[in-house]
Amino acid sequence: MSKKEKYDRGSSGVHSIIGEGSSFEGNIDVDGSLRVDGVFKGTIKCDAFYVGRSAEVTAEIQANKSVVGGKIKGNLVSPMEVVVEETAQIIGDVTTESLTVAEKAVVHGRIDMGKADVYKNRLNELGGGAKGADNGKQHGSDEKKAADKHPEGKKGEAAKTPEKK
Repeated sequence: MSKKEKYDRGSSGVHSIIGEGSSFEGNIDVDGSLRVDGVFKGTIKCDAFYVGRSAEVTAEIQANKSVVGGKIKGNLVSPMEVVVEETAQIIGDVTTESLTVAEKAVVHGRIDMGKADVYKNRLNELGGGAKGADNGKQHGSDEKKAADKHPEGKKGEAAKTPEKK
């Protein structure tokens, strides 16, 4: 079965459900998809994660793909995709390559998007990221050099004209 088929099963393809009115506390690891409509506290690892509109999830979550319609308190790592519906509230960091946030949805935390190896390569290009994207250039001195070469002098100054006698 391809990964695409695994995620396109609809409600009949959900492997595990924590239904509305149910609560679960602990760690859950599902080979397949998990849907939470009730209350969950702990850690979650699964292939596809669905948070129903009535759900309240307090967890560290790792899932390849996530669709959030309810409340999450905790960090969400979904490398493939995260879809945040208009009724969703996420209080925590989101890490993904693809993020869709509906109007009126709430996301309060850090968003980290992109491929991990791309970040590593970019940091190496920047010398480990210690000096930032300008590779340690001092902007003030560059502006002064440019201004000295420009016929009008520094930015904002009018060119000096010779006085008439």
